[in-house]
Amino acid sequence: MPTLSIFNYIIRQNPEMQDVLAGYNGIVLTIRAAGFTLHGRFNSEGLLEHSPHAADAVLVFRDSVLRKMLNGQQPGVGDFEIEGDMALGFRLLTVIGGLRYRADRDLSRLFGEEAAERIGGRGRKIAGTLKSIGRSLLEQGADFSREPESPVVSREEFEQWAEEVERLRDDIARLHARLDKFERNW
Repeated sequence: MPTLSIFNYIIRQNPEMQDVLAGYNGIVLTIRAAGFTLHGRFNSEGLLEHSPHAADAVLVFRDSVLRKMLNGQQPGVGDFEIEGDMALGFRLLTVIGGLRYRADRDLSRLFGEEAAERIGGRGRKIAGTLKSIGRSLLEQGADFSREPESPVVSREEFEQWAEEVERLRDDIARLHARLDKFERNW
């Protein structure tokens, strides 16, 4: 159950949210996002543990959540879907939305303060570049579509273009990971 372990690790980095999640002891939650599924029952410590029971609430994060986050936008209600107990799902969505992964702590522990600051600075610079590229592509696409001589783009063509942008973002993320690995080994 590596996804449960990773999720619990993030919960532990947010003790105030862990305390809130402890109040959901016994509640079974499923989260579906980006092609993976997380399923578990909250225990008295606010952590998820394996459960064979059906979910009380299911949170589905659509692909648009990631796109909006990369563009510095706040995801909206239409970017999520809640199945099962709607009221419970909204409450859990609010709490889970407050969880933050603090990579700087892990980097410091693994590489020391100085190296962590360099890596973190480089990561922030790359993230800024990715956001800038994404915004630029979206702006260019919007500008092009407003040109009087531009052809009308069908929904299928636009979706193909959006998929290509996603592939480019994935390629850049893999490049970033390789650069990090190279820096660690160097």
